[in-house]
Amino acid sequence: MGENLLKKQLLVKVMTTTALLSACVQPAFADVTALNDIEGSYAKDAILKLAEAGIINGTGSGNFNPTATISRQDFAIVLAKALDLNVTEESSNTTSSFTDVPADNYSYKYVEAAVKAGLIKGTGSGSFGYGQNLSRQDMAVLFTRALNQTAGKDVTTGGAQYLTFTDSSSIADYAKDAVGAAVELGLINGTGSGTFNPTGSATREQVALVANKFLDTKKQIEDQIAEEPTGETESEEPAETPAPAETTETASAGTSVSSGSSSSGSSSGSSRDTTAPTVMLSSLSPVTIGDSVIALSNEKGYVYLVPADDAIPTTITGLNNLVTANQAAKAAVATANAQTFLSTTGLPAGTYRAVAVDTAGNISAPSAESVELTESVPTLTSVDIASSTTVVLSYSQELDPAYVPTAYNSEAESDPYDLVVQAFDGEESYPVQLSNPVSISGSKVTLTLVNAVQPGDQLRVVYQPLTEEHALRSLSTGKEAVSFVQDVTAPHLTISLADSASFVVNPTLLSTDGDINLSTNNPGTYNKRSITSLIKVKWGQTEETISYNSTDHDFEIKDAGNNQVLGTVEVSSNSDNLTVNPAEGNPGGLNITALSGLTEEDAAALLFTLYETGEEPTEISLPVTIDQIAPTVTDSTYEDGKITLDLSEPLSFPISGSVSSAVQLEYSPSGNFDSDSITLEKSSDGYGINFDNTDSSRLIFTLDDQAIQTYGFSSGSFRITINGYYEDRARNLLQINNLIVPVSASQG
Repeated sequence: MGENLLKKQLLVKVMTTTALLSACVQPAFADVTALNDIEGSYAKDAILKLAEAGIINGTGSGNFNPTATISRQDFAIVLAKALDLNVTEESSNTTSSFTDVPADNYSYKYVEAAVKAGLIKGTGSGSFGYGQNLSRQDMAVLFTRALNQTAGKDVTTGGAQYLTFTDSSSIADYAKDAVGAAVELGLINGTGSGTFNPTGSATREQVALVANKFLDTKKQIEDQIAEEPTGETESEEPAETPAPAETTETASAGTSVSSGSSSSGSSSGSSRDTTAPTVMLSSLSPVTIGDSVIALSNEKGYVYLVPADDAIPTTITGLNNLVTANQAAKAAVATANAQTFLSTTGLPAGTYRAVAVDTAGNISAPSAESVELTESVPTLTSVDIASSTTVVLSYSQELDPAYVPTAYNSEAESDPYDLVVQAFDGEESYPVQLSNPVSISGSKVTLTLVNAVQPGDQLRVVYQPLTEEHALRSLSTGKEAVSFVQDVTAPHLTISLADSASFVVNPTLLSTDGDINLSTNNPGTYNKRSITSLIKVKWGQTEETISYNSTDHDFEIKDAGNNQVLGTVEVSSNSDNLTVNPAEGNPGGLNITALSGLTEEDAAALLFTLYETGEEPTEISLPVTIDQIAPTVTDSTYEDGKITLDLSEPLSFPISGSVSSAVQLEYSPSGNFDSDSITLEKSSDGYGINFDNTDSSRLIFTLDDQAIQTYGFSSGSFRITINGYYEDRARNLLQINNLIVPVSASQG
């Protein structure tokens, strides 16, 4: 109990001091002209404060990009700088804790410092999650984990009890206590309409705001620890009596209510409570309507959230009348000095203070702190170039499709528009033509460009609604989205090996099958292969089209939407053991020739080089596998009418041939094929044969119901012979001679 009490007192003091500081202290900043896109950000002060401290930086060109997402590695840098971790020591360590953060990566020393400090644990399987966006729930986990170290104890224990969001069940189990504690400490709020959006990506301005609150909270914890006498013993709180039924008696704010009877002469000798409670607000402004406001009263009873004007009621009746009129909120205080959550749903926007009423009917003075309630409006969460002709605006709420902004769609620059997309020619910007109407679906706004952009191009999206009828607005609340100016850069092309990519060569086939042809639409046989089975090229998250260019003898990367050429891929070899040359005539493509007599020791690889205008070439390699070994059976079983053969490698069907002539399946009830042997036919009353649905290295014989009824298959053995027909990727044939598969004694 002592530990829980200590934790409660620690959190209450931290929240009290932080709230008072936030209410009384206005930070001073140096010259703020370096960042020109944060004027409308709710986190502007936090951004400037952290930037001045060298904890966060802009994104270039004088921008901070406040609504952009932040990657896990960039957050590690913010965390390491905020905690002043020793990164110099880690920079000399070349052994990485994670497979996806090598020692030469810009974030390496910060990630390693955070790991050494016990703050970061990765995403599993030795991976850090490099390049992944930081989620809101993980932001809460990492910041509270840092506070654990400052406080010398786990401040998140039991935090889940404070979760009141409508999507609390969507918060991962590992993050529930951390999110609850972060809300309890005032580090983080919901996203509006009573939700938290745990798996949504944290934005740069959100991280800045929470980081600033984190530093304040950390400082208060450190100060409190320094002030605590050593060896002090915490006493248990006195037992508290249940709150009586609420009275409608009146009293002046900050005074008591008398029942008219004197305590003198009472047989019990007890006196009536005449001391007014005290109350404070620990939530930091602004709070979005729909989220909870946290108040703390030093006595049990009730707490009210009321408009902060000159007419704050001084009677319980007056307070309740405001609640009835949906002008105030009310909640019971179950425990003194513990957090009480007041719902703001349905309250009008404005400034509010707290008033407490204790169990004796005494009314507190209004809280010294105030909180600003703001309407839940759609906020821009990201701007993405989804394709060469598509820009997608993502919002925090579902939008009303009946309100569609106008977009610049002509060469006449004098006409005003709600939405304008600008491109850049050096330092000069100019509007680009958009197709009307703008498309609105759910929480996304899709802008279609008349002319395509290239990878690396920079665009600026300007939204400034001219009339209410064309202003983007929430479908649920009808509130208008705010104006914005957002720069976005078209993603560059990325190249990677295709899933399960392999290039197998069988030297024994050189004299019969000749060269291996590589093109775009080949069927995928041994000597006719498709490049899409070897590589994939993406623009952002979109996998683009690859087509062979017979003029330049390379492969063009084309936008999947409009067929615009975005780049090219050249195919070559890193060894004289393998040559790549243009194919003559049909079917075109490239011919890949392997030297005769190659063995498994002869190393060779195909090289794929991606070229994109204005960018350095990107090269990946695919090792060539020399395979002239036939596949074999590694295991065989019979169960429930199925014979399963596990093979040493995946197989494929040949272009021609008959399975019936190549496969023989026999059954012997006694297991002695010399005395009783039954040949089963591949037919509707015998058996069928095919690969496993998901694994072509598993061959399955399925016995027909008629055959099972006739022979039972409850004892004995099967004998299998396969002479050709099935082959591996290098056209090595499967050969099985008289394989015996026993029927288990448990069958039947």
